[in-house]
Amino acid sequence: MNSVDVKILNMLQENSERTAKEMAKELSLTTTPVYERIKKLEKAGFIKSYVALLNTDLLNINIIVFMNITIKDHHKEARDEFVESLGSLQEVSEFYHTSGSFDFLAKVRFSNIKEYRDFLVNKVASIRNISDIDSQIVLEEIKYSTKISL
Repeated sequence: MNSVDVKILNMLQENSERTAKEMAKELSLTTTPVYERIKKLEKAGFIKSYVALLNTDLLNINIIVFMNITIKDHHKEARDEFVESLGSLQEVSEFYHTSGSFDFLAKVRFSNIKEYRDFLVNKVASIRNISDIDSQIVLEEIKYSTKISL
């Protein structure tokens, strides 16, 4: 990967709908090499997918909760079962294994607090191996970006 590839990746992170022709003009290249570079970056796995970022305010899904989770049993089988169970819940948009006071961090979104409560009581409570959950409700989203600094 060279500096032109990095520029292309940055352009796509800013607007993935940008055409190869538009990028070529900005990069002072012709369309074909830019198109071929994008295809190579996709094939090599640098570009995993293209997505639409939705406006959660308009969709009324603007309650964000970070769930810090501690598990009881850290043996591989018990851990893997927990990861599979929580990771399969559609409400979980991000899920991380972490170091520190908690074992995992999950990000979920809801329209209201009652929906979160129902999620905890009806879905999360049925998952075995959870020792503790510390929920943090986001009061204000100050910065949100999917862009990776290259």
